[in-house]
This record gives sequence, C-alpha cells and structure tokens, in this order.
Amino acid sequence: MTFTHHNEPNWSQVSGRYPRTRSKRVYIHPPLVDSLVEVRPDLTLILKDALGRNGQLRRGHGFFLSTQAGGNPQFFDFRKVEQAYLSPKEPILFSSLAQSGFNHRLTSLTVKEPDGGSRVHLYLSITNSHPSLSRSADWYFASVEDKHENFYVDINEDYVPYDQVVAPWLNGMELEHRAIDSLNGLLLDQRGVVILRYDAAPSTRAEYAARAGEFANILKFNMELAPGETKKIHIEIFDTFTGRTNELASIWNESYLDEATAIDQCRLIWNQALTGKASIQVPESIIQAIFDTAQTNSLQLIAERADGSALPGQGGFNEYTVVYSWEVSAYLKMLNRLGYGDVVKKTLQYFLSTQVGSKGPDGDILSPKGSFRAHIFWMCETGSVLGLLADYYLTTKDKMWFGEHLPAILQACEWIERERGATKMVHDDGTKAAHYGLLPKGRVHDWPDKGHFFFSDAHTWQGLHMMALALKDWGHPDGAKYAAEAQDYRECLEAAVRRATYSHPPDEHIRWISNEVYTKPGVKKGVYAIDGPACLLDTGLLRAEDSIIPEIEYYLRNYHSMGDLFAVKLPEMEDEQLGKLQEQYAGSAVDLFYVNQAERIWHRVWCLRGEREKALRYFYSTMAFSTTLDTFNVHERYCPQLQWLSPWQPNGSGNGRVMEMIMNSLYLLEDRTLKLLPCAPAEWLEIGKRIEVNRVGTYLGELSFLVTRSSLHTVHVEIQLPKGIEAVDVTIILKGGYEIRKVQMLDGEGQDTEWNGTFSGDKLYLSNPQLEVKLIAWLSEEKGMA
Repeated sequence: MTFTHHNEPNWSQVSGRYPRTRSKRVYIHPPLVDSLVEVRPDLTLILKDALGRNGQLRRGHGFFLSTQAGGNPQFFDFRKVEQAYLSPKEPILFSSLAQSGFNHRLTSLTVKEPDGGSRVHLYLSITNSHPSLSRSADWYFASVEDKHENFYVDINEDYVPYDQVVAPWLNGMELEHRAIDSLNGLLLDQRGVVILRYDAAPSTRAEYAARAGEFANILKFNMELAPGETKKIHIEIFDTFTGRTNELASIWNESYLDEATAIDQCRLIWNQALTGKASIQVPESIIQAIFDTAQTNSLQLIAERADGSALPGQGGFNEYTVVYSWEVSAYLKMLNRLGYGDVVKKTLQYFLSTQVGSKGPDGDILSPKGSFRAHIFWMCETGSVLGLLADYYLTTKDKMWFGEHLPAILQACEWIERERGATKMVHDDGTKAAHYGLLPKGRVHDWPDKGHFFFSDAHTWQGLHMMALALKDWGHPDGAKYAAEAQDYRECLEAAVRRATYSHPPDEHIRWISNEVYTKPGVKKGVYAIDGPACLLDTGLLRAEDSIIPEIEYYLRNYHSMGDLFAVKLPEMEDEQLGKLQEQYAGSAVDLFYVNQAERIWHRVWCLRGEREKALRYFYSTMAFSTTLDTFNVHERYCPQLQWLSPWQPNGSGNGRVMEMIMNSLYLLEDRTLKLLPCAPAEWLEIGKRIEVNRVGTYLGELSFLVTRSSLHTVHVEIQLPKGIEAVDVTIILKGGYEIRKVQMLDGEGQDTEWNGTFSGDKLYLSNPQLEVKLIAWLSEEKGMA
C-alpha cells in the first residue's frame, strides 16, 4: 500500500511548466441578456447582438490617448494590461496599465435597466505618476459601428492572437452632441435615442471633436493633473444596439451613479442570480476561482428570446445563434446539477423548436423528420439533444414539462430507430455489414471527414439510453420499447467496435481500436485522440476497469499525441492560412493542444482506476492551460508560443468540462455507489481545511457532504444522501503517510453508534447507508513516517 503523497502533482509544479494564456475578451453583461458586452485588453469594448439580429454588425467603444496637443489618438498597449475580476462570481472587470507617464485603471460593469436591457458603466481613473510636474494630455472615447471582420486581423479571429486594427475606429458614428454643462453631456443617434452620456472630473475640457488626427466624430477630454493627482472619466453606454430605445427627457436629469454604487448594484444582480443554488467549496483558492468563473460565465453564455426560450452560446467571437448542441450540453448539464434547471429549461424550449423544419445532420440519412438540428451539422446532434432533455428531467423530475414535450421526444427517438434500421444490412453469405445497426455515414464534427464514426454513434446511443431511462421513470408505455432499442444499439456498437479492433502494426502486443468502422490501422481519419476510443470511455460503452484501457493509453502515449500534461496535440492548424498567421506571430513553428475534452475523460478513468498521479497531473494541467492567467476564462486550445491566442475564449463546453473535473475529484456516482473524494489532492485535507458540497443534483436526488481535517489524527465526514444509494466508498489520502486506524460512527445526535463498514489503508466502505452518515476516521502514521 502507498500512503505517502509528498510529491504528488500540484498547481505550482504543473502550471509553471509553460506560459499561461491571457484573456482577449472578457464578458461583463448580466445573465440571460441579449446584448453582449465584451471588454478587450486595450480598454476598448465590443457590443454584439446575441440573437444575431444585426448580422455581422458590431458596435465598438473605447478609450484612446494622446499626450501631444493635436496629436493622433493612440491605442492603449494591451501587452501591458493587468486584468482581474472583482471576484469570480461578480464579473466586474478592473483593467490597469501605465502609459505615457499616466497610470490608468478602468472599471467596467453593467447594471440592469427596467426594460430588461443593461447599461454599461465605465470608470476610467487617471493618475499623473510624475513626482513634481503637472502634466496634461487628451483622452478620447470613440463610438463606431462596423462589421465583425473589420475589427480583427482575420474574420476567424478566434485562431489569431489578439491584435489591434485601427481602421474601424477612425470613422466614428455620426452622433449629435448635447452638452448638459462643461463636464457632462450626451451623444444621440439620428433617431434622438441616447447612445451614451459622460461625466468628467472638474476642470476637464470636454468636447465632441469632428476630427482628431485621423479620427472622426470622437469625444475628447483634455485634463491637466498635478503631481500624483487622480481624475476620473465616467461613461455610461445605453443598451440600444439591439433595437431598444430611450427618452432623452428621462435621462437628461437622471443622476450619475458613482463607482461604488454601480459596483453594489452589479454585485446585487449576481448575488440574486447565484443565491439558493448548489455550492461547491474546495480549499484551494485558484481551483475555487476557476469553478466559480466557469459557473458565472456559463450564465452569461445564455441569451433569452422574446418567447421565453433562450439560445445557449458556445462562446468565442460568435453570437449565440451558432449553437453546437453536443458542445453546449457540457455546461447545461453542469448547470442542471448546480440547481439552474429553470435557466436550462429555457434553452430546451429552443432545442425542441429545432425539430420543426429540421434539415437533419450532414449525412446519408433517410429523412430529417424527427431530428433536432440547431446550427451545426454533426451526426450526433439529435442524440445530444435527447440526452440533454433526459438529463434535465432525471435531475429535476419535472413531470409536467416532460409530459408536455413527449410528442417531440418520441419523434426524435423514432428518428434514431428509423435511421439505424436502414443500416441493418445482411450480406448474401448471412454476415452482417460492419456498420450494421449504426447511423448512416455522415460528418462526425467540424473536420470534413464523413464515415461511420464511433463518436457519432456513441453519443447518439447515450442520448437514446438516457431518454429510455427518463421514459421509464415518467411511466410512459414506450419506456420498455426504447430501452430495448438502446440495448440493441449498444450491442450493434459493441459488435462494430470488436470488428474495428486490430493488433497494432508497430506493436502486435497491443490492441488498437479504430475511430471509424472501416478505417484500418495506419489510415488517418478524423481526430483520433478525440473521436477515437475516448468517446467510448466517455459514454460508458467502455468501462474504466476494462482490460483494454492500458493498451489504449499505451498506444496514445507512444504512437499518437498523448503526453503527461495534454491528451491531444494537434498535428497542424486545420486552416492553412490561419496556421501561417500563427507562425508569423510566434516567429517560429507552434504547438497546438486541444484542451479539456480528452483530459476530462482520462481524468475520470484514472480516478476510477486509482491511478492518482496521472489523474492529478491532467487535473492541474487542465486547470492551468485551459484557463486564462488573468480572469480564469476557459478556452478551447492552448499554444505555449502565443500567449494572446486563446481560441474560443470564453468557452461554454470548456466551462462544463472544468466544472465536471473539479466535481469528479470530489465525488462520483457509479452503479448506485457514491465514491467520495476519489481523487482530491492531499493538500485539500491538511489540518483545518474543509471540502463542502451542498445540494448538488443527481438522478436520485440532492447530495450534500462535508469533509473536514479537524486535527492531525482525525477526519470528520458528514453526508446527506439521496434515496437509492446502496454503498459509500470514501478515499482519504493525506500528506505525510497516514492510514485509517479506526472509524467512529455517529448518529444524528452526534452519539456513538455501531460502525458496520470496512476500512483498509486509505479507504473505507459502507454498504446500505442511512440517508445521513456521520463518521470520524481516526488516523495513524505509517511506520517510518514519524
């Protein structure tokens, strides 16, 4: 037995291996709004319509600086910026940088308007850093509109490092300036709608300049600051880009919010949104910040529509009409577990609507009738939506909602059944086709390959299987029918996987599973590390204890792209032109890693297999290199050579995956056994520390637990179980070589009662537990460790 864990992987050890990515867009808008506000690292921001009603049109606002009278306004140097949230659960952004002898701090936040919109507040504090000289300069504020592509080096800017393009900022919107007094004023559009208003510090000379160097139609603030003096410019941007209007008369006499009051109002919005939900508390501040940021940002990625439905965005530069069902299900399922079923249900209304007029996935299908088709064309989209619908029902037990949508649910089940039926072909010799009972050939994901990919079928099977469980729980008579259909689907899949399993040519001692039914060893198709056997592990078609798991891992490590920190190193950027741009910015070849999807799968497998060191290494690598250095926003790919690349940041599915990895470290439910702390870092159970989970949703009901290291030799465990848990398996791994010496069981009053479980080394096991479990694990040092 091994009880010493002095040198297990930790944050400092792993995160220091490579430079971490910076945030190139930071969302500050409230949850569920349709007007998105992304603050950029150079003190500019972009507004876009989440619902896509403005097409590719964007509105930009931002600060510029000139220290020479009549000089050309200059961008702030984003490479020098320091960015930080007020807190991970309160997306109020502080951006600080020094430029031209002045220190700047910008506070960016939003507050709610009575009409459902939100108002942006920007507070720019400027300090003269010279110790003895008064200095003056011109600060500018631009308001522009242009197409998305013109704000960036490339239209697909997610895959290009952040950079500044001046052209769209030169031609300001033609707005009418109304000065309230010498320090305050408004800008109105041609309809008379107020776009913004400003409030400058005393002695500021404010004007709306027709020209300032190359810039047209731009606000100018000339200020002189004494040595060490600080002055402030306050800008309020009204929510008019998505079509809302306002009345000048009501705004004219409205008082300005001071910065502290605006911060309080914004904090209240988020406090109300997050209060009363499940909570996860771990004693490592960085991991806690990553979890809270992902949770908060997930709510920002959902935009409500007029009919009460909501679009779930994936993030990056896209508006939320670009819906990837499989991707967004990762964070929507986590929101279900955390108690946001009311929010998730709004997105399900949208998904259900995509069945009407669906054109189906990009594949050789019989008919699209009954399929779900959001934006993307992947073959697994219908199965992914079915799985999401089932997950919502099984977590919330919302029987009325489920009954209301049974017709659409059953049509989707029928679509899978019908498409599978068309592939049940038998050859003349009586043998079945290799793709017998699978989906027709089709596009597996964004890569252009078409085929019978196991990724498509694994996730479609999982959705159908989960829906069969939901139908049975609800009491529908077709529950048994679709349970049998899901079982047949599984058997067909397993048979196809067996046919596609070969001895690996370079090493005949290991088995190799193809990612596509007809693809032989040595043939490249799809993205094997993602759409290969990892998807079978992810969906439970291969269990963690299967004997082939070490062989899959061995192949990936020795013949493919798996390493100690990353599971998926991409061979190249799939777009050649973007790849060249990346290399130009880096000045060399670049390494690209697709992060958090495969790492999440392997982390869970290793947790279940007890392979702790590998699990912890992937855990900390994912936390470090899937999130940004400054605001902990999640992104899709990591490049060590390009700190400002951060593709698809923020990232919806990545949010779900990092939250899931953190939760999987704390508990796993396997076959009605609760595995408590399967891979919690030993550091989390040092003396005085506690791990607390409150009211997380499971398919059996809510789960809560508290684990506290109360002294050198005692660990207290309290669990509130949902009905249906048949066993509890607790792992207690500590620094310093301790093992469990005895277990003291307590009743509801805290009095000793009989312990009828077992323990050995660092594990204890209790079968048939009561709904409330309280125990104290007494520890002794391993011999030789004192």
